[in-house]
Amino acid sequence: MDISSPPANHRKTFSYKNQFVHKRLFFSLTTFFLVVFFLQSINADVISLNAGGSTNLSVSTDKYIEGFFFFGGVCGDSIVDSSLGEQCDDGNTANGDGCSNICQTEAAVTPTPSPGGGGGGGGGEVAPLNIIVTPAEFNINMAVDTTVERTISVTNNGTGTIIVTLTHTLEDHLIVRGSSSFSLQPGQTKNFNVVFVALSEPISNPPLTGKIFIGGKEVLVSLNIKTKLLLFDSNIVVLNKDITVAQGGELKTIVTLIPLGDPERLDVTLNFAVKDYTNKVYLTKSETLLVEKLTELRRNFDTGLLPPGDYVIGLELVYSNGVAPSSAHFRVVEKTPISIFGRIVLYLIIMILVVAILIIIILILRRRKKKEKATTREEI
Repeated sequence: MDISSPPANHRKTFSYKNQFVHKRLFFSLTTFFLVVFFLQSINADVISLNAGGSTNLSVSTDKYIEGFFFFGGVCGDSIVDSSLGEQCDDGNTANGDGCSNICQTEAAVTPTPSPGGGGGGGGGEVAPLNIIVTPAEFNINMAVDTTVERTISVTNNGTGTIIVTLTHTLEDHLIVRGSSSFSLQPGQTKNFNVVFVALSEPISNPPLTGKIFIGGKEVLVSLNIKTKLLLFDSNIVVLNKDITVAQGGELKTIVTLIPLGDPERLDVTLNFAVKDYTNKVYLTKSETLLVEKLTELRRNFDTGLLPPGDYVIGLELVYSNGVAPSSAHFRVVEKTPISIFGRIVLYLIIMILVVAILIIIILILRRRKKKEKATTREEI
């Protein structure tokens, strides 16, 4: 009898056991991969409404004020919702076509200029003219009972003579010097001179926001109105790339608190507000802290189900005898779904990882098997 190797029946039993272990391991890992593959195919958004502090939502019949809890579609909201059977959505329900498969675009309404070039009414829907308006946005720091004058240039980029009219939603906070309407020849440029007015009345949830309408184009306005006696100044900056946030994403900001007088320890309150350019508030948040020197803070905000569009994150630094507001513009865009190519790449990476793990495990088992064989021979 050859004692240099274990009995045949022993080797066969050992081989069967290893084959069984390998098959079971392969089955388990394959099942795991299929589960991961299935989970990757499920899209789900997890939305937090109270990240980092107390959050108050404005209550309104508008679906986007309550939009953090809104999950259904609405006719006439300019969003094509397949769950409602919409094939188009022209942003209204006039003529009963807001949810039909054929949208009829209603005739544009030309806004009536504000009398005397002064306080503005709302800007109605206007078919955009072929013009260039500069700048596209104003973010102005002001003290109460002061005015700031700015110029808006308009260039006719078309081939015919046009009439351009300026209207706005800022009411008594904006005055147009001279005429609020003029004609432009092709290639001609003219200016509107506007004066922003900081009234003495306090503004809730600063900044004061509004829009200037010129020939169907919009100029976004944010007014940060401060008290005259300033012990602090504040600044808020959006850190997201291109000041853009995908729907349901996180708005990242950095806040700077700047003492202006002699060094002094003071409790200050930071009031944050997310609002659009119609002064509608979507989200508020507050915190109190002790400040004695220049302080930088990072603050992030969940955008929830904010619809795509332009928004302002406002900061109001409140201290004894004073208020120092600041603001920053950001834009919410539709979330880009992962492309088919991206999914294929993701699945290939997962498969490669699974195969690599399988190879490592098999190598470990073979090494262990060799050690067990060597031990068995020594015992015999």
